[in-house]
Amino acid sequence: LYWSGINVDYTKLQATGAAVRAVLKSGRQARLTHPNGTDLTLRIEGRDVGVSDGVISAEDIAKGPPDTQVWLPAGEVYVVPVAGTAEGKIVCDTVPFENGELAGATFTVKAGKLVSHTAKPGASYERWKARYAIAATAKNDFAYIDLGINPNVKVPAGSKLTTWVPAGTVSLGFGTNLWAGGTNDVAWAFAASLNGCTLTVDGKTVVDAGVLKVR
Repeated sequence: LYWSGINVDYTKLQATGAAVRAVLKSGRQARLTHPNGTDLTLRIEGRDVGVSDGVISAEDIAKGPPDTQVWLPAGEVYVVPVAGTAEGKIVCDTVPFENGELAGATFTVKAGKLVSHTAKPGASYERWKARYAIAATAKNDFAYIDLGINPNVKVPAGSKLTTWVPAGTVSLGFGTNLWAGGTNDVAWAFAASLNGCTLTVDGKTVVDAGVLKVR
């Protein structure tokens, strides 16, 4: 999977990134849903949109960070939403955490803040809660939404693998978002990736049941 993702056609990946960026850049409101109960809305008008396409172009250099970052395998388009606008619920069947996982986790967001969380009882959730409890208040800020666009990375059926770059994967985070061009520098970061979700921007379908529709 790793080398397949590395050996993607970067010209096509750049084109896909530019197409997805254009939709997000011109959009006002995004909505994310999933059969597991996830239903989240957020506003993105006027926000810059970052692209990790594996290439640092002259345009990227002119813009400076975060556009001069590269992760490999590449393939992400991300945006920090308008502060205070994220509303709804994020449900994750499993979320890797340290050497374990959170199972059946639900995160409730109101006015851009994480206001409650639940998960299946266990050592990993207790450890997560302990670390969460000592972080600064800005840990609760909804941080970003990130769309995977790499067509060469495909999560095997039945796998618990979570990675940000497969085309159609949507990742969400709380806490620090400096890497995405945000201003939250809290020493806390928590992210979850969802496969099989649907994302619309102003009613236009960007991801449909886990399939990236904008290319």
